[in-house]
Amino acid sequence: MGFTPICLGVVVWAALRLNGNYPTVTPPIPPGWQSVPGIYASFSTPKDWSLVQYMSDSAADIYYSGRGGNAGESVTEAGTPPRPTVLPTIVSTFLVDPYKVTSRTVYRLHNATDAWKYTFALSGGGSGLGVLAWVASTQSQVWLILTPASPTTDKVLSTLTLAS
Repeated sequence: MGFTPICLGVVVWAALRLNGNYPTVTPPIPPGWQSVPGIYASFSTPKDWSLVQYMSDSAADIYYSGRGGNAGESVTEAGTPPRPTVLPTIVSTFLVDPYKVTSRTVYRLHNATDAWKYTFALSGGGSGLGVLAWVASTQSQVWLILTPASPTTDKVLSTLTLAS
């Protein structure tokens, strides 16, 4: 029975609602969208997107998918700034395909000490987006990976909200 959907839901709920040691934030929620709450970072997705359990875990990795796209968020502890040229394994996990970074630019994101936006070329000919943000005050590193690059995933990216 281990990690049935109900057990996983209880673990995530407990982590988000009962643990007062970790700040949570509420993202902007456009009409017809839903909040994807998280510890240190949150975002919103279209209401018809749903949690993909095998790509999510209780260690702050969460993945939503639906018509028009996919969004994966990973939050890790980081007491020092990340190196934006070194991408963790979670990026390739969320992109699913082999990828190549085609651009990396400094990105302005409220509460981020440092942030970068990435564009990825995927092996199947598609493209993806990503944001890496580091927040010194919470000592957290946040990745939000989105596929495909589209108006919908751009809108998901615009809802990314970081705790301070």
